[in-house]
Amino acid sequence: MSYPYFFTIMDYLQYATLFILIIYGWLIIYFLWGWWQLKPLKTQPPDNKVVYISIIVPYRDEAHNLKSLIRGLANQRFSGQFEAIMVDDGSKDHGPNLIKKLKEQYTWLKMSRSDGVGKKAAIRHGIKHAKGELIVTTDADCIIGESWLQTICDFYQLNNPDMIVMPVKLKDGSSILDIFQQMDYLAMQIVTAGATGIGKPIICSGANLAFTKEAYLKTSPSMAGQDYLSGDDVFLLHAFKKHNQKISYLKSQKVIVEAQPAPTTQKFLEQRIRWGGKSKGYKDFFTLITVAIVFLSNFSMALLPITTILQNTKLMYVIGFWVFKISLDALLLTNGKKFFSIRTLSCWYIPFSFIYPYYLVFTALSALIKKEQWKRRQGK
Repeated sequence: MSYPYFFTIMDYLQYATLFILIIYGWLIIYFLWGWWQLKPLKTQPPDNKVVYISIIVPYRDEAHNLKSLIRGLANQRFSGQFEAIMVDDGSKDHGPNLIKKLKEQYTWLKMSRSDGVGKKAAIRHGIKHAKGELIVTTDADCIIGESWLQTICDFYQLNNPDMIVMPVKLKDGSSILDIFQQMDYLAMQIVTAGATGIGKPIICSGANLAFTKEAYLKTSPSMAGQDYLSGDDVFLLHAFKKHNQKISYLKSQKVIVEAQPAPTTQKFLEQRIRWGGKSKGYKDFFTLITVAIVFLSNFSMALLPITTILQNTKLMYVIGFWVFKISLDALLLTNGKKFFSIRTLSCWYIPFSFIYPYYLVFTALSALIKKEQWKRRQGK
């Protein structure tokens, strides 16, 4: 028995997949072009103007990480002045007591307790009490280099941006989960940099972000996503973009911040679902278009095995689609491996490429129906 109409639908699905992949390919090349346009910081600023920097670190139950971060701040080779405001977002561990003790050792270290709930409220609280003209945010579990602040300051003086988007990498790990997260995060980082490089920033990370306090006070009242517990970084980026503030990317290995990968598969999926859930609050058109193209391309790839089973005469088309998609993603990752000093992806890339569409579709669909969870709190 034949089903001509059914197979016609299958043909249409394959044509749609080809069309989506072509658009996806154009988008990847567009972002790579933006990445290539970014020039590493080499020139020194023309003067020695003193820039006061306020570092805002929101934390909740991070006692095991705080000492390492504060040690990194203490080791900064910075010619200017800075303060580090550690904002407690309702910790239940001994983190606040640890900071209280370290305050006696470091005069630039300050502590405060958020008057709201969630990471966004903690950052807002810290900025309200900040004295610096330039605000820099990072996370309590991050590792920073000794030239971090000086490089940020030099770039700020040379380019006078309102916001500086900066690179983040996941700390190297040996487990399969660690390597998968590193691949996933590397792709996001190249897209982050490339989109900023073409003047159409779409995402950033609050683990390594800088902006002027003046620009923040001007744009933050109109920031979307106020009801979300997290998302302080992307929603703020979109607000700066909406107000035509100058947003630049600092392409320098000296400012790369290392973040910790999720320790378990469950924590990893919860994190990615939380990140995906914030997209429901996005208002920026180019960001929404990008999210749609990435989702549809991976959704199409996830459906391909079904079309192969039901219509095996099209097997060569399916193989061609997979080769095209894998090649595009490999091009994206290869361009970022050297800059981020990542060496563990090569032998895992092909198997991960077949898993990735199902992982992305699962987390994206889950994000639409699952309520936001962060640090044992539930949001939208």
